[in-house]
Amino acid sequence: METLKSKWTYFFLAVSASIFLYFLVAVTNGQTLVFDRYLSKFFTGLFSESTHPFFEAMDNMGSKTGIGIITMAFLALLWLKYRNYEAMAAVVFAVAAGNEVNKWLKEAVGRPRPDQEHLVDVASLSFPSGHAMIGMILYTLLAYFIITELKKSSAKWITAIIAGIWIFLMGISRIVMGVHYPSDIAAGFAAGYIWVFISISLYAALKSIFRRNSYEGESV
Repeated sequence: METLKSKWTYFFLAVSASIFLYFLVAVTNGQTLVFDRYLSKFFTGLFSESTHPFFEAMDNMGSKTGIGIITMAFLALLWLKYRNYEAMAAVVFAVAAGNEVNKWLKEAVGRPRPDQEHLVDVASLSFPSGHAMIGMILYTLLAYFIITELKKSSAKWITAIIAGIWIFLMGISRIVMGVHYPSDIAAGFAAGYIWVFISISLYAALKSIFRRNSYEGESV
């Protein structure tokens, strides 16, 4: 896998780990973050009330229902068009296990939601954002497997840019809706990237195992 050999992959992995650990320590210690205060004010001031329906729609794409529908459609594509069973296993692991890790982190940290009006219903704790983390995992993997099938470099870049904008908008929708601190979103993105790396590593291992077994079977 070329992605796993890239120095940029490990650079962003190190950055993601640093970001996640920084906010984890800060939130666990109960620090008041200027980062949260400034960016919350920035995003809620930047987007007027007229944009709330759009951000609510983006919010829905990161909900359990939205993630479930997109995941099933993604699995159907991998099965029916590409017959890529290793990718299907990696996606199921990434989304299902990633969701459990997110719930465990929320319970372990125990950060309450922002004390302000919530424009959508929420029931769980705040840190890290599940929308940001699971959205990063699912939509990055979706872009990754689409890109691996594309031939043109321009098409690959366009896919990556669209995925990046989509994930970013899904994350900030939670700030605009008043249900997350910016640090929840940043930590969710960081944790999501780490989980994407683990999932792609699993995919590469599965491909290697099945390729070796297939070769050995043909050689007998």
